[in-house]
Amino acid sequence: MLFTEFGNIDNPPVLLLHGMMQDWHSEYELLKPLEEYYRLIIPAQDGFYDGSSDFTSFAEQARQIEEYVQANYNGKVHGAYGASQGGLMLTELLTRNKINLGTVIMDGCYVAHQGKISGWVTYKMFCKFKNTGKFPALIMIMMKLMGLKVEDLGMMDSLYMNASDETVRRNFMENYTYHTRPEIAQNETMVHLWCGSKEPYAIKSHNILKRYLKNYQEEIMQGLGHGEFLMKHQKKICEKIYKTFQ
Repeated sequence: MLFTEFGNIDNPPVLLLHGMMQDWHSEYELLKPLEEYYRLIIPAQDGFYDGSSDFTSFAEQARQIEEYVQANYNGKVHGAYGASQGGLMLTELLTRNKINLGTVIMDGCYVAHQGKISGWVTYKMFCKFKNTGKFPALIMIMMKLMGLKVEDLGMMDSLYMNASDETVRRNFMENYTYHTRPEIAQNETMVHLWCGSKEPYAIKSHNILKRYLKNYQEEIMQGLGHGEFLMKHQKKICEKIYKTFQ
């Protein structure tokens, strides 16, 4: 795992966790205004940065984040924001409960079990796109399920396209078969659940998480699909994250 930090070292530390196959550079550029107020810590998952070994598991990625925060920030950060799969990673960190995450924001978190078949089909589809640059026909079905349209395909530009096929396979299969574990109920962290009204799987994931979370606030943003708040409304999302962390 690659850890990169930005902003004044004296500012409160905040974790930013990227989405599935997302290039960490793109997340940084979108949330860069936050470095005026925070020390931004951006972990790039194994397999999704140049020179990395293949992706392993969410548990292994969580362990590396925990060790980094323990070694560099005495086991505590001011807050953590996770987009899409970044929200799943926050679910794993909250379940393990080995570091203090301060205030947590999950934006478009998907933890609703979708099954091995869905994971396999999506893995194959993304490998085809990654290796040929051509969009498979099935991609529009996936986009529709995320509340997105054909004009939103430009959001794919934020993906890390040098991941190996094995990394993509492991990552997608772990993502699509992830189960929220009841141990998360032992964590008292305040969790903010954000998603768009056009995200059925995120809303389903919220309903799963709300069975366990002791402290949470849910906000469903009307008219938005998966990732749209982050990708299309930079000023608004940075202002909202800042306000939430205050």
